[in-house]
Amino acid sequence: MASSTDGPGIREPTSPVTWLDTRLAFRDMIELSNIEIGALLGSGGQGDVYEVTSDPGQLLKRYRTGIDVDDAGLAALVDWRKRLSQKDIAIVDKHTAWPLEVVDCEDGTFGILMNRAPNEYWHMVEGDELPRDLSWAFMMDAARFVGLQPASPLAAVMMMAQIATVFDVFHRNGVVYGDLSASNVLWTSGNSPSVLLIDCDAAEVTGQPRALKEAQTPLWNCPWPGVEGRERDEYKLAVAFLRLFFRYEGPIADTTQNIQVPAYPPVTRDAADLLGAGLKQVSIRPSAADWLPALHQLHRGLKKRKVA
Repeated sequence: MASSTDGPGIREPTSPVTWLDTRLAFRDMIELSNIEIGALLGSGGQGDVYEVTSDPGQLLKRYRTGIDVDDAGLAALVDWRKRLSQKDIAIVDKHTAWPLEVVDCEDGTFGILMNRAPNEYWHMVEGDELPRDLSWAFMMDAARFVGLQPASPLAAVMMMAQIATVFDVFHRNGVVYGDLSASNVLWTSGNSPSVLLIDCDAAEVTGQPRALKEAQTPLWNCPWPGVEGRERDEYKLAVAFLRLFFRYEGPIADTTQNIQVPAYPPVTRDAADLLGAGLKQVSIRPSAADWLPALHQLHRGLKKRKVA
């Protein structure tokens, strides 16, 4: 299903980053004048993204003046990755655009360096190269409009296992991602699909300030108050499975009693139970680690039944 770096690798969480550690990381910020900046690739609500000529494998995200960015929060994210085991670093580097370094832009603003998404995570639409966000993997009309096919059931399970593997790394090591949604996950197609989580600079390290205000995406946000932090991540893992595997496009509101899913593709009892527990208002929600064996079992069953 996934590469050898994608296994759950359950172990005890590492110690949260301390304030002293954050300050040490802060001192190691890279000055903008020491980076050779290339072309502007795009702009968003928080800032601009540039090529890095001195390292073509990386990008610079430079926050705009007026954007509320906590530089200590950025430093905590960078330091968090450096403290992971080599196995967990490999998972984070393969499947996320995690902040690698904090950049002092020398004008009172900051930025981050991150790995560039490989070419297969992009798609040409009417002359423009656009990121292949996860909506094209399950929204059939949207996918076909841009000349793509939605993910097959087998591919959907493979991608869901990768998402759960990344969140297992996050949660074991004291990170909450926050805004899991179709727009924040890129995907590739083919026999060996892959996913890439973006906008990781809004994640939160336990005990540290959040670098950016957490956003919540409609149709993915939990409708019940009080579901926050890791529990909200776990709710959204269930939503991701519902949308990706069953291609469910409808809303989930606080008044939703039942969600009708099709009989095809077939789903195992374990996966169905995890989905139900993850979406309930009051529940002991399945962890990312809980999803992994069920997804592996579902993957084996689909292959055996030759459900592509």
